[in-house]
Amino acid sequence: MLQLERGCKFDLSRMMGFDLPGMLRDSATMLFKFDNYTLDVGERVLKRHDKTVALTPKVFDTLLFLVKNHDRVVSKDELLRAIWPGHFVEESNLTQNVSVLRRALGESASGKKYIATFSGRGYRFVEQVTAVEPEAAAAERSGRILRNSTTAPLTETHGAHPAALQRLAVIATCGLLMLAASVFILLGIRKGRSSTRLPAESAASLQIGAIRTMVRMAGAQYQPNWSRDGRQLAFAYSAPDGAQSAIYMQTLEQMHPRRITAGPGEFTSPVFSPNGRSLAFLRLRPNSAEILIYDTESGKTRKLVSLLPHQYGLSCRQLDWSPSGNFLVVDDKDSPSDPLSLYLVFLSNGAKVRLTYPDMDILGDTAPRFSPDGKQVLFIRMKYQYEYDVFVVPVTGGAQRRLTAEPGILSDVDWADNTRVLYSEDRDGEFRMWQLDVQSPRPQAVPLSTLATDMPLQFSISPKMGKIAFAGYRPDLNIWSYALSTSTPSSLRWKPVIRTPGQDITPIFSPDGTAIAFRSDVSGKFQIWVSRADGSNAIPVSTGSLFPSVISWAPDSRSIVFSSSTAPGIYKVLLAANSPLQKLSDARISHPLYSVDGKWIFGDSGGFLYRVPAAGGAPELLTFQAGDPIRQSADGRYLFFSHQRMDTTISRFDLVTRQQEVVVRSLIPGYHDAWALMNDGIVFLTEQGGKPVIAFHDLKTGATRVVCAFPGPLPMIATSGFSVSPDGKTLLVVRADPASADIRTASLTSSQQYTLASDQR
Repeated sequence: MLQLERGCKFDLSRMMGFDLPGMLRDSATMLFKFDNYTLDVGERVLKRHDKTVALTPKVFDTLLFLVKNHDRVVSKDELLRAIWPGHFVEESNLTQNVSVLRRALGESASGKKYIATFSGRGYRFVEQVTAVEPEAAAAERSGRILRNSTTAPLTETHGAHPAALQRLAVIATCGLLMLAASVFILLGIRKGRSSTRLPAESAASLQIGAIRTMVRMAGAQYQPNWSRDGRQLAFAYSAPDGAQSAIYMQTLEQMHPRRITAGPGEFTSPVFSPNGRSLAFLRLRPNSAEILIYDTESGKTRKLVSLLPHQYGLSCRQLDWSPSGNFLVVDDKDSPSDPLSLYLVFLSNGAKVRLTYPDMDILGDTAPRFSPDGKQVLFIRMKYQYEYDVFVVPVTGGAQRRLTAEPGILSDVDWADNTRVLYSEDRDGEFRMWQLDVQSPRPQAVPLSTLATDMPLQFSISPKMGKIAFAGYRPDLNIWSYALSTSTPSSLRWKPVIRTPGQDITPIFSPDGTAIAFRSDVSGKFQIWVSRADGSNAIPVSTGSLFPSVISWAPDSRSIVFSSSTAPGIYKVLLAANSPLQKLSDARISHPLYSVDGKWIFGDSGGFLYRVPAAGGAPELLTFQAGDPIRQSADGRYLFFSHQRMDTTISRFDLVTRQQEVVVRSLIPGYHDAWALMNDGIVFLTEQGGKPVIAFHDLKTGATRVVCAFPGPLPMIATSGFSVSPDGKTLLVVRADPASADIRTASLTSSQQYTLASDQR
C-alpha cells in the first residue's frame, strides 16, 4: 500500500480494471441502505445505525458488488473479476471474503440471511436494498457529520467536495503510472519465463506392503498417530459399550498399549510432538472442550487452551502438531452457529490464530495435517452431507487450493512427503487410499488398490520408517424408535427398528403410517429402502444411476420423491414393481416435500424456499429466509423449516399472509435436521446441562419441555433426521451404536520415476 498524502492511500489491486469516471461518480454520490445498515460508497464505510462496521477493502468491495447487483445471482467468476481485476485468484479467497462479510453482518448471531449461496452458481444479496440519490446522500452525510463531530470542517469530510475529487484524481494519476510500471514488470517476468526450462520433476508411485495387526483390544481403536521417529504409536479408544473413551500409546518394544488418560469426558485426536516427548489430544465434556498436553516422561498432563464444545460424530483426528514444535492446528469455531474452521494454537501461550474461513452454508474444515516442512496444512472441507473435498492452505494463511476434482465421502488425509498426499475416499462402496501430487497444477488421483475396506479409514504415515498405521472405524448408525406415549414403561420405550452393518439414516414415516422410507449403504452404496413400520421386510428402491440425497413420501404413500446430488431436478419413483423413474421438475431445488393436498412440491435452493406444481411448471419463490428440511402442517397453512446447517432455529411460514416467525431457537448446531413436526408442536434435539436431550415445543403455548435424554454419542453431523408417526405415538431417530476396530500397520514404499517437465511459455 502506497501512502500518497495524509489519509489517502493507493491500492494497485483496486485501481487495475476500474475506470476513473466511474470511480469518481461512485465516490461522490451513492448510499445504499438495507435493514439497519448504511453502505456509503463515497466514504467506503459500512455503518449499523451510527456505528462503523470494520471491513477490509476487499470485503467492502465484495459487499458493494453484491448490493449493487442484489436483483440477480452473481456468479463466482464475475465476483472474482470484479474484486481482483487483472489477477488470477483462487476461489477460496472469495469464499473467505463472503464468510468474513457474513460474520460482520451478524448472520450467525441474528439468524438472518443477507447473502444466499446458490450451489454451483454463485451468490445473491437477498435483503431489500434502497439506493439513496446523490443529493439526498450528500444531505444525509452532512447531517451525520454535524451530529458526530463539532470540530472537523464540513468541507474536509463531505464526499462530493472538490478537494476530495482532487485527491482522487492524484490517486488515479499515480495509479496509472504504477500500472504502466507494473505492465513492464509483468512483461519482463513473462519474457523471462518463456525462455526458462524447468528442471526434471519427480513423480513417485507409492505402494503398500504386507499388512499386520498391531493393536487389538475389546472395543474400538482408531485415529492412529506415529511419533516422528516411528517408534511410538498413539491412538483413541472406545469401550465396547461406547460409554468410555481414552487415549493409549504403545512403543514398538511393548507388547501391550498403555493408557494415559483418566477421568470423565470423551478423549480424541492424539498427536505426538516432533521430539516424541509430549502428546496432545482433545478432551470433550458436556460444557467444555480443551486441548491437553501429556508429558510422556513425567506422566503429567496440563491444559493448553479451551475450545468451543462441539461433538459432531467425526471419527477423523482433528488435531496436529507443527514440525517446528511451536504450535498446533485444530478445528474450532468462534460461535456455535459457525462452521468448523482451522486455527493455529501457539504452545507458548495458547493464543489462537484463525487459518481458514469456510462458507457459512457448509459444515466446515477438519482433519488438519502439517506438511513435513511445516509450510502447508492439508485438510478436509465438509461441504454437505457426504460431500467432502481435500484442500491445502499455506501455514501463513491466504489462498486455499482444492486438490480433489470431485466431491466424495472422505475419511482422512496425510502427507507422504512435502509433495505427495494420501487420502481415503469411498468409491463404489469401498474406502481406498488415493495419492495426489500437490505440485501438479491439476492433481490426478492415483489409487493404492492394495488397501480397501467398507469402513472409513483413519491413518498416519511415518516417512522416516516407511510405514503406515490405519484403522477402519466409524460408529454404527442405526434407526431406533422411541415410544412417546406415557403409558409405555420408560425401560421399554427405546427399540431398534433398522439395524444393519451399514449406515442407516434419515427415516421418514409414510403418511398412512404403515411404512418407513430411509437411506442405507448396506448394499455398498447409499440408496432408498422401504420397510414396514416395525422395520421388517426392508427392500431397496431402484433409482437407477442417481444418488438419492433427500427423500420424501407422496401423500398417497405409494411413491417417493427425491433430489439427487448427481443430477439437478426432482424425481419420483413408484413403489410398484418395474415402475419407471419420473422426473417431475428441472428446477435446481433440493429437499423436496409434497404438499398435504398433493398439488405442490416444496423445495430449497440456497436458503430460498420454492414451490413447484406437482403436475409440472415453473417454480414460485415463497421466501428467501428459509432452509431445510421442510415440513407442512396438517391443515396445509404453514411451512416449517430450519436454516443454515449450523443454525439453531426453526421458522414457521404462513402461506396465506406470507409472514414468517421463529418458533424454536435451541437446536444443537450442526443437527438442523434433527426435528419433526407433530399436530400440536415440534419434537427436536437440543441440550440441557451440556448434554443432548429430546425436547417438545408446544406451538400453542410456546412452552418447551424435555421428553428424554438422548442415549449414547450423537450420530455424525447431518445424518440424523427425526420422524413422528401420523398417530403421534412413535418417534424415529438415528443413533450412533458402538462398533469395533483394530489398528493395523504396513510398509509404505516408493518407486521413484523421473519425467521431464515441458517448457512453460
